[in-house]
Amino acid sequence: MPSFEQRVLRLFEAIHPLDRVARAGFVLRGVTEPESVAAHSHFVSLMALVFLDEYPGEFDRDKTLAICLIHDLCEAQLMDIPMPAADAHLREVKDEAERAVTRELFDGFGEQYGEYMDEFLAAETPEGRLVRALDKAQMMIKVLMYEREGRGRLREFWLNPKNFSDYGIDGASRLFDGICAEAGEVRPVIKQA
Repeated sequence: MPSFEQRVLRLFEAIHPLDRVARAGFVLRGVTEPESVAAHSHFVSLMALVFLDEYPGEFDRDKTLAICLIHDLCEAQLMDIPMPAADAHLREVKDEAERAVTRELFDGFGEQYGEYMDEFLAAETPEGRLVRALDKAQMMIKVLMYEREGRGRLREFWLNPKNFSDYGIDGASRLFDGICAEAGEVRPVIKQA
């Protein structure tokens, strides 16, 4: 087995491109120089940090932050596939590819990293649901900031109820309400089947 140092170098060589992988949904909507996947992951992690402080004891702090930090690392190889295309055509295949790439990235570091990715994708644990919700909240805060700067055609983000999925987390729901209030927008409601 390679040494720890060799494994670290291999991991960082593989994820190195993330600071240049632009968030595709923003690119497709005309945002010039949008945030990178690395910046997005950093902001989601920071959001989780302050969220965990605001709601102490409700979530496993270490697991939540670990999920935040790894949830998009696989995009160094898979790139950022925008939600509408992924949902319409690639959902199961995309999830399996993200699981496989994450496991490959962390080969030799322990199984927990693959398990964290599983939790994120399944959104069945409190921590997985929280990070999924914060992932969306960070995106909508970025939409608000880009609109204030006059960058892009972003109206459709406010109209898509999936962009406000709180995954049953009350604090995340309040955060979405606050984002919408700040933007002067009405939070869309997911229609029940």
